[in-house]
Amino acid sequence: METKKITNLEELINQTKQNLKDTGYSSTSLCVHGKIWRELSEYLSSKGIASYAPVNGLDYLHYKINYPEILERTLTHDERDFIRAIRFLNEYQENGAIPSALPRRRIIWDSETESLREEFEVFCQKNLNSRSTVKSRMYAASRFMQVVLIDKQVKVEKINAKTISEYAAGLSGYSKATATVHLAGLRFFFRFLYEKGYVKADVSPFVPRLHGATGEKIPHILSEDDVRKLLDSIDRGNPIGKRNYAILLMAALLGMRDSDITNLTFSNLDWEKNSITFFQKKTSRMVKLPLLPAVGDALIDYLKYGRPQTDSSYVFVKHKAPFEKAVSFYCVMSVCISNAGISVGKNVSHGLHILRHTLASELVRQGEAYSTVSAILGHSGIGSTDAYTHIDLDGLLKCALELQEVTSHE
Repeated sequence: METKKITNLEELINQTKQNLKDTGYSSTSLCVHGKIWRELSEYLSSKGIASYAPVNGLDYLHYKINYPEILERTLTHDERDFIRAIRFLNEYQENGAIPSALPRRRIIWDSETESLREEFEVFCQKNLNSRSTVKSRMYAASRFMQVVLIDKQVKVEKINAKTISEYAAGLSGYSKATATVHLAGLRFFFRFLYEKGYVKADVSPFVPRLHGATGEKIPHILSEDDVRKLLDSIDRGNPIGKRNYAILLMAALLGMRDSDITNLTFSNLDWEKNSITFFQKKTSRMVKLPLLPAVGDALIDYLKYGRPQTDSSYVFVKHKAPFEKAVSFYCVMSVCISNAGISVGKNVSHGLHILRHTLASELVRQGEAYSTVSAILGHSGIGSTDAYTHIDLDGLLKCALELQEVTSHE
């Protein structure tokens, strides 16, 4: 029989604190977490929230420390405490206990290897557009350097086909998809070594390739009823509601990314030509989309009656002084999904990309050209659209997007 989850915040805090105490956490740690939990309780009370759910903790972290956007940089000690305190509550609510942390091996880099890592990171940032790709390439190179250069004491100039083959065999415990990404990172790293003169010959061709399907994840999408329920759940009678409604419409009807919506400025809007032209952050491409009537009306409603008085050139801003540019709308989507009572699965991210996937999947199902869908989504290549060919669901969000007006170029 499944144990009923604790939703009363006070009870959840008390039991979580006792579990930490029984596990051996110091009184100092309990005091730090206790202070954060008290602030969380006051924050939720001010919003009239009686029962606790993980999305409430996420909302609090966004309000307090701008989570998850801060993960793009090194966290401060206090920020780590806030995140850890909320995770403890969520873990206890979900599992009835807080699992002991696994010990992590601390890698001690020698100065030569550390210098190589830093140079490779600069190389990645210069030659790759996506931050996530930079991260995966760095992870692949760091693991190789740890295992081969540090543990086995192999010099960089001595790397050869045998070294690579023996190392690749150690990836057998990974899933095929993970190993494929990891090996791609190694090829990129070895090309860097050759280009910078660390090795005399390009050894990247010796990295094995995995053939066949890697079992790519099918993008999560919403039904037409869920999209309607999501939009209807937004209270458009207040400023934040007007802002959130406009944001979700831009993602649902135009397929715009979170980063492109946050970076949208007034200069990107051409009201006379009813178009939106912007530079996509992820792909470094200019894209022009039609300013649909529904999106235009929502923007006007927000700009006239919801947006704070500020000189900021960005369309969407924070609704707290000094009304700076908003950083991300992940929490907006997450909270709206929760308020609408929509279930998207435990391990599914709750970001705006769900609406992008929904739009793209419907366009593919209707037989639109891959090149058109790729232009809308801002994919760097048509192959990125292949995942949507696995989806054939009827009755998704109908979009009046005039596809012939969509253009994309370097």
